[in-house]
Amino acid sequence: MVYVLAAPALAQEKPAVRFDNWLYFQRNTDDSERWQYRPRFYIPFALEGGGTFTQRIDLPMYYLDKVGADNPNGDWKAGIGDWFVEEAYLSPEVASNTKWSTSLRLIFPTGGASPFGSQQYQWAPSAGLVFAMPEQKLTFNPVLRYFMSYHATSATAAQVRRLDIYPTVTQGFAEGWSVSLWNENPIDYNEATKKWFVPLDVLLLKRYSRALEFGFGGAYGMKKDDPQYKSIVYGRVTLYF
Repeated sequence: MVYVLAAPALAQEKPAVRFDNWLYFQRNTDDSERWQYRPRFYIPFALEGGGTFTQRIDLPMYYLDKVGADNPNGDWKAGIGDWFVEEAYLSPEVASNTKWSTSLRLIFPTGGASPFGSQQYQWAPSAGLVFAMPEQKLTFNPVLRYFMSYHATSATAAQVRRLDIYPTVTQGFAEGWSVSLWNENPIDYNEATKKWFVPLDVLLLKRYSRALEFGFGGAYGMKKDDPQYKSIVYGRVTLYF
C-alpha cells in the first residue's frame, strides 16, 4: 500500500499515528481461498524543514486452505504470514503541490513455509512521487518498489526478485468520500519468471471524523501470467491518534 494516502492538499500538519485494521477475502487461481486479518501501524515524525519520517509495521495473519509445504493436504489452517517493517521518508514540497518519497522495507520469514511464508529474508527499496491538484481534489502518487531476497531459511525457498508498480490516483469528493485506484494491490513484474500480474484495484474511502476512517474495495486479476490471485475483496477500519 502507498503510505501517502490521497490528501488533496500538501500543507504540513502535525502527523497523526494511524492504526489500520484490514480484513481480506482472497480467491486464488487454483480455487483455494484465504482470509486475512492485517493490523497495520503508521508512526510518523515531523522533521525540520517540512519532511516526514514514518515507521510502518504490518502483521498479517491467515486462515486458508491452500496446498503448500506447511499444509500438504489443503486443510483449513490458521497461521501468521511474513511480518515486515518499513522506514519511509516524505520530502517537503520540491515544487508547487509536489513531493517525493522513498522507503526501505524489511521482510522477515515469520510465516515459515508455503502457503504462509516465503522462507526468505527480503528487503525492498521504493521511490515515489506525490502530485496534488487541490482544486480538483485529485492526487497522483506513483510508487515503484523492488523486492529482493538475501537469505533463505530453507534450501527449497524460491528466490524473490519482484517489481511492484503502484500507479495510484485518488479522487476526492464531498463529505469526506474518495476513491483510489491501485492503492492497496499493485501491478507486479516477477523478474525470476519474466511474467506479469496485472490487477484492477479500487478502494472507496470515507473519512468519518478526524479520528476515524472506513474503506472498502476489491481487486481482480486481469493479466495472470504470474498467477497470484483471482480476486480479492477487502475492507478496513482506520483509527487516528
